[in-house]
Amino acid sequence: MFAYVMRRLAVAIPTLLLLIIISYILMHFAPGGPFSKDREVPAAVLANLNAKYGLDDPLWKQIWDYLYGIVVHFDFGPSFVYPDLTVNQLIAKGFPVTLTYGILSFLLAVLVGVMLGVTAAIWHNSWLDYLAVGISIGAQVLPNFVMAPILLLIFTLWYRLLPGGGWSFSDPTFWIMPIIALATSYMASITRITRSSMLEVLGSNHIRTARAKGMPERRVILRHALKPAMLPVISYLGPVFVSMITGSVVIDMFFSTGGIGKSFVDSALNRDYAVMMGVTILLGTLTILFNLLVDILYVWIDPKIRY
Repeated sequence: MFAYVMRRLAVAIPTLLLLIIISYILMHFAPGGPFSKDREVPAAVLANLNAKYGLDDPLWKQIWDYLYGIVVHFDFGPSFVYPDLTVNQLIAKGFPVTLTYGILSFLLAVLVGVMLGVTAAIWHNSWLDYLAVGISIGAQVLPNFVMAPILLLIFTLWYRLLPGGGWSFSDPTFWIMPIIALATSYMASITRITRSSMLEVLGSNHIRTARAKGMPERRVILRHALKPAMLPVISYLGPVFVSMITGSVVIDMFFSTGGIGKSFVDSALNRDYAVMMGVTILLGTLTILFNLLVDILYVWIDPKIRY
């Protein structure tokens, strides 16, 4: 196991460095710049701004300084649009909010999705199966950009049960609608994957052998069927977890949570390339990290994979 993890890390670290370099080069060759907005900046002022932020250096030196700041000091540099704030401060402000509702949405989607998928597979072609499939289909056709305004309309405008915007770590009523809106469509996908995988495992030879030996059905499901059925689900959960905890623009816009998703869009509109790079690197790092964790879980569930 240790050698397998070391091999995966040996691939992950160069991948992350390559991601940073390619992203910086693409950002450098993008049309326009952080200081070229609606009104043209005088040449002298633009030269001073480029010199201040090191944008007049050769490209290789810019990349080297950027990598050095990240690797040695974990510093993504200053924001080009908000001169009093650094990229680290902007991420530190929005990421805890996104992380909170992202993790809770992930747990809700996984628990409900796996439960519905397993229930539908065990009672295949029964009313429970039809109910679970119906719920997943209904959730699939209600993505977050549809679910969010529906929740606001019902629980805020009609019944005035929940606050319609803002965020508070001490008041869970601010969490409910963002969590439901973000978890719904992912829950539907998890339900479908779990159901199909569980049906395939329940029809395999080792399950028939366990049942032929007189093993209780509950033990057959929990001990012999559930673990291998989770392999496709786990492979799906890796990138899903990253996408949920790194923010949803729709959630941040509709519920005004102040999460990092809106900061990423604002940085693109404002051409704040430093913030875009910081969020991109954060997303890439989390993607590589959780893909590594998924691979480790794969090896734990099915030891044949390590060979």
